[in-house]
Amino acid sequence: MTNKTTKKKPHEVLSRVITLGEINDDNVNEVIGIIYEINEEDSKNTTKAAQPIQLVLNSQGGDVYQGFGLVDCIELSKTPVHVTVLGQAMSMALPILLSGHHRSMSQRSTLMYHEISWETGREKLGYHKQEAKEGDRLQRMYDEIVVSKTSVTEKKLKEVRDRNQEWYITAEEALKLGFVDEIL
Repeated sequence: MTNKTTKKKPHEVLSRVITLGEINDDNVNEVIGIIYEINEEDSKNTTKAAQPIQLVLNSQGGDVYQGFGLVDCIELSKTPVHVTVLGQAMSMALPILLSGHHRSMSQRSTLMYHEISWETGREKLGYHKQEAKEGDRLQRMYDEIVVSKTSVTEKKLKEVRDRNQEWYITAEEALKLGFVDEIL
């Protein structure tokens, strides 16, 4: 019996276009890995400016912690990350859009803001109090991103939360309020 091993070529990133749907462990960790890989590749090339990474979002949202991990990754990326919405950027996908170095959306795409939510299950009261405190912290982080990257005020966000409603934002509204830099 012979053991044949094939020597692998160093991994080359063929595309700088990344797509993201649901924000969950698998999807976000893969995107973070690709962004880091492209940054590593670009750091070795000192002769020309790096081409931007294109992140295409069509997402109803997902896990808050995973989303904030991707927000941090995009903001820390030395290679510019341009985020484009084709379809939707709702819930946790909204701060991901806002973290982009350049932000765009198609004419018929929709953004959506709402109060964060997650399941806590049947637990003791102390657990729920702890979770409520953490929820308040996460909501403040989410809102800080929206307020710092757009012309939307904390007062407007509080009005939406107080009504316990979703705020759907058209492409035209998104451009006017600074959620995006351009409509495609």
